[in-house]
Amino acid sequence: MELQTPIQAKYVENDGNSIRQHYAEYEATFVILHPFLKIKDGSDIKFVTGKWPIKDEIVKNTTRLTWTEIVDEAQLKDINELDRLLAFLHCARRTADKDGWVKLMTVIDTNNYVIAQVDNYPEILTNPTLELLKSYGYDKVFHYSDISDERTSYDIQDLINEKNSLPESHTRILTPDNKILFETDFDNRFTYLSSDRKTIGDIVERLDLEGFYCNDNTKSHWSYEDQNKNLIDWDSEERNKNYA
Repeated sequence: MELQTPIQAKYVENDGNSIRQHYAEYEATFVILHPFLKIKDGSDIKFVTGKWPIKDEIVKNTTRLTWTEIVDEAQLKDINELDRLLAFLHCARRTADKDGWVKLMTVIDTNNYVIAQVDNYPEILTNPTLELLKSYGYDKVFHYSDISDERTSYDIQDLINEKNSLPESHTRILTPDNKILFETDFDNRFTYLSSDRKTIGDIVERLDLEGFYCNDNTKSHWSYEDQNKNLIDWDSEERNKNYA
């Protein structure tokens, strides 16, 4: 699902380099919004920090939810507001709008939804993505992290067969010809997909991904907004409350 490119605050628009400048060697960059997860009825899968389920368990026991669905269900303003709340949840933002937080967490806790994953390319998308790359004729991909200069080559089928998650956090998946790049940065709830526009369009459609294309001014902090009223911070009791 291709969404409209978010409108940024003016000070964000004018602040530093854009995403497209970072990926200038590619024709286009698409921001893949990591899906939320809905646990299937009858499943006893648990998502606990430090004891995250393996890939096969996640695929077997969950289904995807889009940001658009969460925005609608929680009656939030837009994906910008949702991204700010997720940044607060993951300690990438120190404050959050209290009303928005309560609405979001009421939906999450009441339905036992799993929050959009940070740092890693989502397990529920991993095998479909690798299988699609294989259908393009690739047998191998480079997989590495943001802190490594060494690109390790992996057999795609071996990664598909692996029950666990991808081998590195802050995932980079690169085809050997450098034509398709997936990058997930630290604390981000989304992944940058860079390639030619036709290939990106095919990937988005065939994997049923949700997100938006970067324009020349889109920044990594595209959702940022100054807020100074009705806030909670990391020490607020509302942050750790269960709203079910």
